[in-house]
Amino acid sequence: KLVAMARAIREVRMLLCKGEASAGARQFIVDKYAELKKANPQMPFLVRELSGIDPTMTARFDRGHERVVPLAGLKPADVAKKLEELFKQK
Repeated sequence: KLVAMARAIREVRMLLCKGEASAGARQFIVDKYAELKKANPQMPFLVRELSGIDPTMTARFDRGHERVVPLAGLKPADVAKKLEELFKQK
């Protein structure tokens, strides 16, 4: 189960490629997006698919600080763990 995001997080962005490297992240979005938005209704959660990139998830915190985690080749459960780690950041 996903937790509510830390108040310091202002936005989460997922950049996905069109290939297999993003398959787990894409499945995570299909499976968990509704739950994520229900737990964090005011939080912008942006998903973009682009060609020729490495899949990443970026959390933007207060004062413009950003933390980027790679998503290439991760399973949906691993993407959820990465997201929860970002939620716990201050």
